[in-house]
Amino acid sequence: MESKFVEINGVRLNYGEGAGNGPRLVFLPGFPRYWTEYRPVLDALEPQYHLFALSMRGQGRSERSPPYTISSYIDDTAVFLREVVGRSALGIGHSAGAWFGLAAANDDPDLFSAFVSIDQPLDPADHVIAHGADTSSVRRMLDAMRAASGVEDLRLRLAALPAAGGGTWADEMSVRELGDRAAHLAGIDPETFAPWAEGIEEWLLVPELQRWPGRYRGPLLFLDGDPVAGSMLTEQAVRYNRARYPWAERVELTGHDHIMGLRDAPGPAVAEIRRFLDRIA
Repeated sequence: MESKFVEINGVRLNYGEGAGNGPRLVFLPGFPRYWTEYRPVLDALEPQYHLFALSMRGQGRSERSPPYTISSYIDDTAVFLREVVGRSALGIGHSAGAWFGLAAANDDPDLFSAFVSIDQPLDPADHVIAHGADTSSVRRMLDAMRAASGVEDLRLRLAALPAAGGGTWADEMSVRELGDRAAHLAGIDPETFAPWAEGIEEWLLVPELQRWPGRYRGPLLFLDGDPVAGSMLTEQAVRYNRARYPWAERVELTGHDHIMGLRDAPGPAVAEIRRFLDRIA
């Protein structure tokens, strides 16, 4: 895929675009992630589709430009779909990317001809429960990111952060895991975490994430992981998603956590995505 840039809402956003190999398909990463982190799943999908993948503001090579609010992410997504991808595209959203895509379709249902939501509880209250109202750990991580002079310095600062169960991050992660976490966070504007650090409820409990299904009535697949393996989809979250989109199909991938293998072993997820989208086409 070729790395490109476009100015949306006064912000220079980075996106990837593949060759015109088939129907247009846009991939929306989770928060806080950027499109190049999903190379394995994108490489697997590119031969069959005209693929697009977006990095949100402040993430990856996209411009570091607040505000980092839910409404700004949704609006950037909607404009990108209208002006770069074009209406009636196929859509995939992983984690918060599903929020941004489906919320954009609340008001403009013609943005997507079909959509795949990957392991995302749509109810923001579920995220508040999962992460907890205490944001002190996020504030400490934010401080480390603000103070770090580079990836290695950030790794050392992260290693010393207190862990939830006592000890430090270094006690819970291997050297490689800490290095991967530092490399990932170094590609993100620290200020993207500021709204979360200031209060997760104020950040997430917004009207844009409580209007499902809005006007979107197109085909939808909930592709979920396994709660035992680390999916974010509790039984309560599954019921909520199904109640809002009763016509949607749902597939659970046994043994898959929240990442769903998208960044290392995407075969099972890609097979389900193709099965669903091939029926739509």
